Amino acid sequence: MKKMRKSVFAKAIRNHILLLAAGVLAGLVLLLLVHLLPMGPMREHVYWSMDMIEREFDNEVLIDGYRSTLTGNFTDCLMLEHAVYSSEGHSLLEQVLHMYRGESCPAGPDGQAGWWPGQSLKDYLTGVPQPGEVSYSRYWHGYLVLLKPLLLLTSFNTIRLLQSAVQLILAGCVVMALCRKGAYPLAKAFLLSLPFLFFVSTYASLSLSICFYILAAAMLVQLKAESLLDGRGRYGLFFMAVGMATVYFDFLTYPLVTLVYPLVIYLYFHGEAPGKAVRGMVGNSVEWGIGYGGMWAAKWILADCLTGSASIRDALETVFVRTGSAEGHSRISGFFNVLGKNMQPFLNWCYLLVGIMFVALFLGAAARRGAGAMRRNLPSAAAFLLPALYPFAWLFLTQNHSEQHWQYTCRILAASVFAAASGCWTLLQNDSPKIARN
Repeated sequence: MKKMRKSVFAKAIRNHILLLAAGVLAGLVLLLLVHLLPMGPMREHVYWSMDMIEREFDNEVLIDGYRSTLTGNFTDCLMLEHAVYSSEGHSLLEQVLHMYRGESCPAGPDGQAGWWPGQSLKDYLTGVPQPGEVSYSRYWHGYLVLLKPLLLLTSFNTIRLLQSAVQLILAGCVVMALCRKGAYPLAKAFLLSLPFLFFVSTYASLSLSICFYILAAAMLVQLKAESLLDGRGRYGLFFMAVGMATVYFDFLTYPLVTLVYPLVIYLYFHGEAPGKAVRGMVGNSVEWGIGYGGMWAAKWILADCLTGSASIRDALETVFVRTGSAEGHSRISGFFNVLGKNMQPFLNWCYLLVGIMFVALFLGAAARRGAGAMRRNLPSAAAFLLPALYPFAWLFLTQNHSEQHWQYTCRILAASVFAAASGCWTLLQNDSPKIARN
């Protein structure tokens, strides 16, 4: 028995190492390949969009008065310059691992250039000399695997139009996939959560679209292969892969949604034994964390080992800062300060009316369903409260980052809405999720 357990454990360790190694190798090779694409057409296509980009330098919100509908112009300009920047002073490998770009903001007393991405992008495209060059090595910048080929074909304006279509189609596909599996409570909860993701403005931002694409793709794969993942014991590796993909493509925006949405699906289809389902949920959360942290650490190690940089030190210093308390607060008071800022975007009539409609529909359905039936579903429904709490734990652990960037970290709370609403609708269901998925 002990030998068997050791064998299973060793196999699991091996599979995790192989998956991480394969992800790191594939990620690096893909970035090297897209950096071989011709830059000329990309620069032209970005230049065609400069009028729109310039208009958003100072006013980047889609709906005036609502900072959470920002287009992410600041980060998008970084992404666009990374896509079109090249320098003869760096090898291909150095450019991929360090992600150099020109910077127009003069260097400060410490010799480091500042952050002026919009003007820097314009200056680079128009040939204006730039006083500095900076690297952004702590991220993978995997978004370039898709952004560079798109810019080779078309402009940033067109990419925004394309995003609006793709995101709407993806949302529809997720709802249809949930319905085909009989997961109607989750389909309704997913639709309810979309406004809390600020779906109305996501299409306008490259950086703020990434996590939506990952969560939608993860949900579709999970729903298509749910029985296979469960039957072959591959759920842990699936969550690990999702964590790896999140780090590879995303800046640190609202990554937790890529964990919570698939977790809710997992809980729904394993709810007949709530205790076992919760243990599986915790295990899958750890797997996602292994993929997320492991893929990120691999990037820093690659940069240091292959180019002799100090990426590990820079990254660790940033981690300590971003996970620190909110400025001027203790850990506890800082959490409530951060929570207030991140909940602020939802304190308006739009979300109040959405909440009222949900409560009215829920109470109407509950009145028809009856108390006895709901009591039978209560243990399974209560399990959804755990993933609903994940975003609050995230805000507690990343106070510095979530305070400074509340305009988009607030989207993490959509995961709480999805989980809580899924629990509420599960309370009212008639059929077993296990029967529905089979």
